Amino acid sequence: MSTHSRPVRSIAEPAFRKRLRGQVTGPADADYDTLRRVFNGMFDRRPALIVRPIDEQDVRAAVLLAREHDLDIAVRCGGHSAPGFGTCDGGVVIDMRAIASAHVDPQRRMARVGGGMDWGALDAATQEHGLAVTGGRVSSTGVAGFTLGSGSGWLERVMGFAADSLISARVVSAEGSIVTASRDENPDLFWALRGGGGNFGVVVEFEFALRAIGPTILGGSRFYGIDAAAQVIGAFRDVMEQAPDEVCGGLTFITAPTAPFVPESLRGQPALAHMLLWAGDLVDAEKGLACFDELGAPAVDLVDAKPYTAVQRTLDAFAGPGMRNYYTSGLMRQMPEAAIETFVQVARAKPSPTSHIILYRLGGAFARMPDDETAISHRDAPWMYQVLSSWLEPDADEVNRAWARGGRDELNQHSEAMSFANFVADEGDASLRVAYGDAKLSRLAAVKRAWDPDNVFHLNHNIKPALASASLA
Repeated sequence: MSTHSRPVRSIAEPAFRKRLRGQVTGPADADYDTLRRVFNGMFDRRPALIVRPIDEQDVRAAVLLAREHDLDIAVRCGGHSAPGFGTCDGGVVIDMRAIASAHVDPQRRMARVGGGMDWGALDAATQEHGLAVTGGRVSSTGVAGFTLGSGSGWLERVMGFAADSLISARVVSAEGSIVTASRDENPDLFWALRGGGGNFGVVVEFEFALRAIGPTILGGSRFYGIDAAAQVIGAFRDVMEQAPDEVCGGLTFITAPTAPFVPESLRGQPALAHMLLWAGDLVDAEKGLACFDELGAPAVDLVDAKPYTAVQRTLDAFAGPGMRNYYTSGLMRQMPEAAIETFVQVARAKPSPTSHIILYRLGGAFARMPDDETAISHRDAPWMYQVLSSWLEPDADEVNRAWARGGRDELNQHSEAMSFANFVADEGDASLRVAYGDAKLSRLAAVKRAWDPDNVFHLNHNIKPALASASLA
């Protein structure tokens, strides 16, 4: 689609504004510059129109408007996208954040969630009933992009990824139809939504299965100096290979905060944080987490009984709005000593104090989900890492992106070229193959042809409808 095929005034007429109950904002409006900003400060784009729908009919009208005027469509929720998919130049941004209600059914352990909600708000709603679903490690992450891509969070060992708990989705299609996707209704679309990203429509409502957890759990973080990191990683590897599903968390290379609770010698220095929580009955938590005594005594121990939502917000300090973000990731089948040393070396070389690396064990419920049940691949990979580069200065873009890419390349010497869609920052067919593999990519292309043959929704890790099976050979 063309991004500048019509003057702005032709799509911002009062007649269109009257068709919507939600807000319509163009470049002449006072709040335009505020609304066009996304979480990831890497992207400063100027859409022709920002539509803030309040219901599915508003979303439908925005999709049809963009199609009528041959304009790009960007769908925004949390705005965290490393490739900047939540905004565009000269097109229509559908800003979903006003569709953000959650209706929790504690008896059925289910929640219906608006397509514009973030994980902090959803966690708050479900925790009122002592329930949860695998959510983002940063609370401002949007539910929609997280779930549709490959949302990985601290509960994945007991619940799998967020998409694994998806029961149904309410979708506005490329042609403006409003449909439900589930195992029984439009099952091909439902399969593709569980990992295939925003290629197939705008999801206005999600229905999730929930699990009993919280509101109080045993969890938190423990800090180790960087010199102890190799020993801690090795012990963590050995413990997690035998740990039950309820043992959740991971290791994060950080810059230690300068807070009073941190020893002076560690403040502002490279450190390793062990994030952990027990996702089973609270009465079993202390015994269940005792396995981590093998990691040795930490310099700081912040593990205690606390709200589940507090654990979910632990990494928020490293991911504030407006920061410039670039990230990449990989999956590992083994964790040899050479890989451990590489993690430490890459972490020591990070050019920004707000950048970090996360390493965690998959397995559990994630691995037990049948591979053909969703579009998410690599269920048999036991280890995942994320290299998350974050900085403020525009003139530091290249050095920070180079650190993330270089770190990935060094770590890939100990792994295979595999990842998940949400953790791929670069676009193109090669990235799609890394995320899905040829067989699933072919199946996703068939669903794309059925639901979006004109590739209306292409601001994503784009699965082109013309992609033929033969081209994957």
